[in-house]
Amino acid sequence: MLQISKRFRVVVQLLLCIYCTFSHAKQKITIASGNFAPYFSEQGISGEGYFDLVLLKVLSEHGYKKLDLIPLNNDAIKRYFVSKTADIAINYTALPPVNSYPSKYRVKFLNRVILPAQHWTKKVESLHDLNNLTIGSFIGASDLFGNEYRKLTQLESVKYIEIGNQQALNKQLHKNKIDVRVGDYLVFYWHTAHLTALDPNDYIYLDLLDYQGSFILFHDKDLRDKFDQGLKLLIRSGELKAITTNWLQQYKLPILIEQPLFSLEKPHQKEK
Repeated sequence: MLQISKRFRVVVQLLLCIYCTFSHAKQKITIASGNFAPYFSEQGISGEGYFDLVLLKVLSEHGYKKLDLIPLNNDAIKRYFVSKTADIAINYTALPPVNSYPSKYRVKFLNRVILPAQHWTKKVESLHDLNNLTIGSFIGASDLFGNEYRKLTQLESVKYIEIGNQQALNKQLHKNKIDVRVGDYLVFYWHTAHLTALDPNDYIYLDLLDYQGSFILFHDKDLRDKFDQGLKLLIRSGELKAITTNWLQQYKLPILIEQPLFSLEKPHQKEK
């Protein structure tokens, strides 16, 4: 009887494993993601977005094959996740909603203060030096870069705009309609180098922002834990570094980047 009982337990465990694998393979995961190259898929642009590439790789290696990636701007990412239209949100720039499960990793763009390399811009050493200028950034930026930046955007002496389309925002600086473009270095570099006749080296990129990264959020804790474990393995094995290098080469971007594009953070809310 004892031997039969042990065999029965083994069979049950095997069946459970098969069921879990089958369930993951059948389960559809909807992902609210960014919509600007080179970090995300963008309409009319060939090439794989970096964060999309990593997220899909980690989930597919856990058996999730039906993955629906929806490119969205920052406002739409929030709406899709809060309404539970999406199971996962990547590049969530607001504070995580209650009962969501943030990854312990954040996406960490190379956000910089970008200005044309002119005589007056070489004197800019702090955010305070941007007073009396016209500043443009992406939607949600005023809540992402700390109190000093938020106060700057609210000054009457500063004209501040936020634009949902990254390419349109870059064009504002290219055409001198704004004095300062606040946002990611690689997005601006790639767009300037490959979609215009301008030289990205004719601009300066200042690291003046209090930036902690944006969230990767999940509605399901188990799915979040699987993603965190999978990304941890990619980092430890060196595979993520290889993926990053290949991606930079694909888009003909500067290879030497000291700042990792994922940062390890502690969750900001208590989990139940």
